[in-house]
Parts: sequence; C-alpha cells; structure tokens
Amino acid sequence: LGVIESFKVNFNYNRLGYRQHIAFMRPPKETDNIQFFEDLKSIPEIERIWQQLDGSFTFIIFSKDAKHLEDINIELLKIGVALTGRSEVRMHLPADIPFSLLDWRIIYYLFNNSRAAISDIASDLDVSQKTISRRLKRFGNMKLVQYTPVINFEAITGISTAVASFETVGPSKGIYKKIKEEGSIKYWRIGGSISPSIVLFLYGKNITDLYSMYTTLTTRREIKRSRLSIIVKNWENSSLIKDTISEKI
Repeated sequence: LGVIESFKVNFNYNRLGYRQHIAFMRPPKETDNIQFFEDLKSIPEIERIWQQLDGSFTFIIFSKDAKHLEDINIELLKIGVALTGRSEVRMHLPADIPFSLLDWRIIYYLFNNSRAAISDIASDLDVSQKTISRRLKRFGNMKLVQYTPVINFEAITGISTAVASFETVGPSKGIYKKIKEEGSIKYWRIGGSISPSIVLFLYGKNITDLYSMYTTLTTRREIKRSRLSIIVKNWENSSLIKDTISEKI
C-alpha cells in the first residue's frame, strides 16, 4: 500500500552521480506562502522545505551536475525565487567503497520492503541468510543503512503534514495546556514542550489547511516567534533516488 515506503537508507549520493545541496532563499513578498509551497512541490529535485524564524526558507536539492543545478535555478526563478545561498553536503563515506550488484539489490529491497526479516530478504533474493546478515552488518558499520521505517502519512490518510515550532513568552507548559484545553486546533500532536518552546506536528487535508492552523497559533499573544516546516515529501526524494538505484540492478 505504500504506507511504510522503506527503511531510511543513507548512502553516498555521489556514488549515484548526484550532488546534494542545502539551499537558502527568501520568497518574493508578493507570493502567497501557500502557493509558494505548491509551486516548489512540482520541482522533483527538491526534497524538504523549512521556513526559518526570520521568514527565509531552507531546503535540499539533488542535482547531477552544474548544468542540472542551473536548470533547477531557472525553474526557481520562474516562480519568482532566487537563492540567497547554497552549500554542498558531502557524505562521510570514502568515494571508493565498492558496492557489488548484490549490495545494490539489497539496498533496493530495503527501499521497497518495511520491517523485512533477514530470512525474507534472503528468500526473495535467493541468497543465504548468513550472506544477508553479513552485508547488513557491513552496511550498518558504514552507516549506510539506518533501520528506521519511513512512514508516508499522506498514503495512510490522504493528509499533509508539517512541523510548527514556537518560542513562547514565559514557560511553555502552561501555554501548551491552554491550547490543548481550547480544542481550537485539531489534528495535531505534541512533538516536544521544553520551556520556552513548543513543537507541534500538524495534520491537514492540504497545505492551506496546515497554514490556517499555523497562523491561528501565531496570533496568540503568548507566542514570541514561530516557524513552520512543511513536509513536502515524506521520504528521501524516492522517485528520483529509487529510479537511480534501480538502474544499478
């Protein structure tokens, strides 16, 4: 069903021919934030987007080369956005780590099967359990694979997700209790409440719904500063990365 898309698999993107960048930008004043996020969702090379407390945005870009990155910049300019900064992320893995065909088959299997037992992986790939166990241990030592299921909330319920962070005037515990008792904000859960801050996970039918809940909270006099992180994709840019891995096998 695609509810749990995969284990979160971290690997050297350079081995796949991709460069990973953290980009910074400030949206144009005349652009509505809701439409802004919708426009960014249409660019497949962009992964996740965070709105900072100062109103600027941070997100991750995957590109194959300088020309590809320039094409992405052009797409951003079309929606009225220019980057204010960019830094490349390099994985802490040696570039010459040899990955065999079996390694790539296992990685691809993990992308498509959640909570898979070693016996299931071995059976489906027609390899001994001892071999699978040894390869997975190697991946773990390399920090190539993190065994954390990545859950696609949109596939489960058809909703969108976001993380809202608030700095409060005074202790946050009492403010959080007020929000909870009022019941004016639905479809959310606490992500943390460490004075003087509150972190909430928001769930809505669409980005407009999420932004409405967020702005309702920002109007409270107890809120000093706030930040909204729209989760544009709930896993690691799977359509782009998965296709590249599939080419290896």
